[in-house]
Amino acid sequence: MDKRRITALALALLLTSAAALPALANEIEDHQRQLQDIQQQMQLHQQKAAEAQQKVTSVAEQLRLIQTDLDAALDDYNAIQSRRAYTEQQIVLNKEILAKAEKSLAERTKILNKRIRDIYKNGQVSYLDVLLGATDFRDFTTRADLLKRVLAQDAALITKVRLERELVTRKKAELERDRLAIIELEKVALAKKRLIEGRRNEREQVLNSAVNERDTAERAYQELQETSRRIEQMIRNIQSGGQDASGATGTLIWPATGPITSPFGWRTHPIFGTQRYHSGIDIGADYGEPIRAADGGVVIYADWMGGYGKAVIIDHGGSISTLYGHSSELLVGEGQRVYKGQVIARVGSTGYSTGPHLHFEVRQNGSPVSPLGYLP
Repeated sequence: MDKRRITALALALLLTSAAALPALANEIEDHQRQLQDIQQQMQLHQQKAAEAQQKVTSVAEQLRLIQTDLDAALDDYNAIQSRRAYTEQQIVLNKEILAKAEKSLAERTKILNKRIRDIYKNGQVSYLDVLLGATDFRDFTTRADLLKRVLAQDAALITKVRLERELVTRKKAELERDRLAIIELEKVALAKKRLIEGRRNEREQVLNSAVNERDTAERAYQELQETSRRIEQMIRNIQSGGQDASGATGTLIWPATGPITSPFGWRTHPIFGTQRYHSGIDIGADYGEPIRAADGGVVIYADWMGGYGKAVIIDHGGSISTLYGHSSELLVGEGQRVYKGQVIARVGSTGYSTGPHLHFEVRQNGSPVSPLGYLP
């Protein structure tokens, strides 16, 4: 190839490149605009997500607040029922007193009526004639003493009849008052019962929302996992401090009576409907049934614990601890020593739970392990 042809080819390439430069610049500019649009959209979505996050309280917090109101309503309802039972006891007692008073009044009234009939039948006797009919002074004093006794008995009888009539009238008024009190207590109890049912319905709606809204469900699961990690770290921190767990026997017992309704490990979550890791076992039991310490040790936590609801954690020493979740009532406090088999809580359905049961965990060095490896 001679120099003229090389020069011509280079010139052609240069002209072609020069012609392509504006098109390339435009393409780059288009991509930059697209990138800018995407970044703006991402920022917009992040802003919306942040705003939504500020408005939406975590599922666990919603359930905790609802459970607090529900517990208060239940306490009020139980107090009302106790007052009602006491009032009913008073009614029974007052009825017994009234029956005795009416019987005594009837007997005394009968005696008084007989006394009046005798006076009427025998005619009115002048007390003065009785005294003047005495034959001597001794007879006079005897007659005077007898008259005095008769008058005293008549006066006492009349007084007793009057007092017993007043007692009957008062007891009847008390019975009427207690009857009205029972009616009012029944009204208040009914109102509290409706409030309890409303709170339970509200709780179910929150859980149903978690089922229907996948994002909420995922957030709830992440909260539960995060809570589990916090528990693990908390246990490790406490155990590294040399917690004295004297009282532990080294062997565990079943903390509640009932079947295993959900095993340890991966499972289909009953609320979220997806494959989730289950860090313990669920033991089927009814509301209020006792939860017992699987072994002796020291309570290192006893309070609301996110998705676990009302929970107790016991350190048994030797890097072993146990967790008891979803309780309705906690009967021990942090720092308390408990013995093996001691009732520490009551079965409930607090936190992420669709029904009453005990969620039981065994943790080694803070990490969940299968409880079946420790239970007889």
